[in-house]
Amino acid sequence: MKLNKKFNLLLITSAIFLIASACSKPNHEETTSKNADNHIALISDINGIKDNSLNQSVWNGLKDYGTKNDLPEGNKGYDYFVPKDPKDYQATIDEALDKNFSTIISVGYTLKPNIIKAAKNNPKKNFVVIDAPTPKLKNLTGVSFKNQEGAYLAGVAAAYTTKSQTVGLVLGQNSKEMASFKAGFIQGVRTTNHKLHKHIKVVSQTVGNFSDANKAHDIAQEMYGKKADIIFQAAGKSGRGVFKAAQEINQAQPVGHKVWVIGSDEDQTQLGDYFAKGGQPSNFTLTSVIKSADLAVEDIATQTAKGKFPGGKNLSYGLKNKGISLVQGNLSYHTWIKVQKARQKIIDGKIKVDKD
Repeated sequence: MKLNKKFNLLLITSAIFLIASACSKPNHEETTSKNADNHIALISDINGIKDNSLNQSVWNGLKDYGTKNDLPEGNKGYDYFVPKDPKDYQATIDEALDKNFSTIISVGYTLKPNIIKAAKNNPKKNFVVIDAPTPKLKNLTGVSFKNQEGAYLAGVAAAYTTKSQTVGLVLGQNSKEMASFKAGFIQGVRTTNHKLHKHIKVVSQTVGNFSDANKAHDIAQEMYGKKADIIFQAAGKSGRGVFKAAQEINQAQPVGHKVWVIGSDEDQTQLGDYFAKGGQPSNFTLTSVIKSADLAVEDIATQTAKGKFPGGKNLSYGLKNKGISLVQGNLSYHTWIKVQKARQKIIDGKIKVDKD
């Protein structure tokens, strides 16, 4: 009799275990399905994903993530949306939401107000603003770059390279983000200027937007005309006008005489390819300050897929965590060494770079 009781107890215990296991299985599958449901949409500004700048970098990061995780390009994986006009920002975000994307990534501070509004109205969706801090919402993340650090190194490179003792800076718009470029660049030039006992002049002007290449061209043309031999452009798609102005000057001169452009956001070396007077191929992109927005996007997408979206946080990328870098490009070996020493001093905290 006691044996039967023990046997029955064993059967009951086993049944409970099986029922518990069966109940837990759907929860595991639900979690896996939830994590796998990581459909991501990129909302660029009006310049689109082929701007040789930040939009393109973000899109490259999203493509890399999609490829590594076997996601298709389209509604059931990852895709991009380009507004035709700033007035269309909200409608473009709504279009991506209507297509059931679970994470919306936007590029630039001009989209920030619309993304904040969308995040408040869609608490079950994730939102990211690249290149601007955001308020603390559980479904919103801001990604900022220490522009001043890269701009400082650009200033060091320009100061060591200039022969005319005049360098230029062309910015997109008046904003905190653009102010950090200006502050860092001027500080880099002036610090180096003091070391070299030179008298380097910095001329600066703002285009007013990130899409008017013609205006940027005219600004650059005037700066080169006033003896600037290097221009650092941080103007998005407008910056192509600076490259055009430099090309016009350089192709009319022997290869040994040229003006330079310092690129921003992506490695813009290819934009400086040209043929000098006499047909000799050359390049006038001195160097480029790179924002690793592609790595930031890939990192956020990976965290989100694991159910760990960094909501409520503002992520910061600079020289120390390799979010900002400078390519050697056409810098002389001597200048490159000086830039690397300055880079290490910033990382070690021995140089404090101004934000504005």
